[in-house]
Amino acid sequence: MPAGLKLDLITHVFDKWLAGSRQFRIRLPVTQRPLRIPPDGGTGLWTAGQTGIVGPSRFVFSTRYGTDMFVPTDHQRHYVTKEDLIRHADTRPVRWLGPRLETEDPVLRGAIHFVKIEDGLSVHCSNAEDLHDLKIESDTEPRLCVSLFLEGEVEAYVGPFRVPMPRYDAAARRWQPVATVYSQNRPEKFVRQARRGVRLKKVVITVSHAWVRTYLDATDPDHAAFLDFTAEHMTHMSWWPSSHAISLAEQIIAAPGRSPFQHRLYIAGRVYGLLEEAFRHFSENRSEGDPGAHGSGQDRQRLRAIEHYLGSQKGHWVTAEELARHTGMSQNSLQRLLSRSYGLSTSRFIRRFMLEKAREALERDSATIADAAHLAGYSSPANFSTAFKREFGLSPKQVT
Repeated sequence: MPAGLKLDLITHVFDKWLAGSRQFRIRLPVTQRPLRIPPDGGTGLWTAGQTGIVGPSRFVFSTRYGTDMFVPTDHQRHYVTKEDLIRHADTRPVRWLGPRLETEDPVLRGAIHFVKIEDGLSVHCSNAEDLHDLKIESDTEPRLCVSLFLEGEVEAYVGPFRVPMPRYDAAARRWQPVATVYSQNRPEKFVRQARRGVRLKKVVITVSHAWVRTYLDATDPDHAAFLDFTAEHMTHMSWWPSSHAISLAEQIIAAPGRSPFQHRLYIAGRVYGLLEEAFRHFSENRSEGDPGAHGSGQDRQRLRAIEHYLGSQKGHWVTAEELARHTGMSQNSLQRLLSRSYGLSTSRFIRRFMLEKAREALERDSATIADAAHLAGYSSPANFSTAFKREFGLSPKQVT
């Protein structure tokens, strides 16, 4: 038992050995007195009625103020388990597509934070290394996201949109961070494919559309333009963040240990600063008329035409040549548009779109596998099943 553990501790169980460190689960009693548990000579402080996991290299705590933190005392020896991630995703159930892991297995090494700033505004950040080639999927609701990826890369999609990742400058031996804002106006699937050994450093701010409407004035030209931007599904823009924005993101990731209320205020001030930069960048690019930054009206019109045509097709495989012809573009123009908008090749976009359409039919309309294959343009249900599992990590039977 660690020194300083009070006698009114209800239960304790030893969890497991991780990297040579004993991990214990501790349930604290509902009492008015705070309990001090010094992990390996340090002190972790929880308020009454809270639950945490502590050990020589790790402590985790949740608070009623909306902050859930995995805080490392030693970054290289701090682990986040599958159970930890499940516990913090209860409002957005996660489907684990592989590899198969037990709930107590470590998934990440590092630190992650989830903080609710206010109704409609929250932030998630991490500085952690993936320990597996893990693929997960979840359903996401309409929202506006502002992300800053500082280091590392992961394959992440929101529907057909591939989230931009930093670039590594081999000559300078450093990462070039990237910032992105995108607007999601209908439910989409979020898919994340990690790579073992890759460390990801990021801040992702999630904003509800109601929050945006509350704080923006539709009579202001810049505000009105941003409201128009958020009204389009999966419109987005990316930019190289300023050194000030990078500093704010670093401060969020490495937020010092304070009382829950002080911690939330510390995080909130920096989150608002990042939102200000995103809005300012949008306004500046709008005035410069840069169509590549967030998509011109013509681009959005063409993307809608592409989705409409693919949505109407079934029973045959749509080729890049056919799609370009029916949307009035050359194949090169089509490729540039899809690469600029979604980070995908034309063939990859078509395949993903058609398989998403088939999956929706399986899940929502109880379609047969043969019908879903026909809808996606596959003449062979077996070939469809192979492509489906390669794309989603699940067989068609597993989603019906």
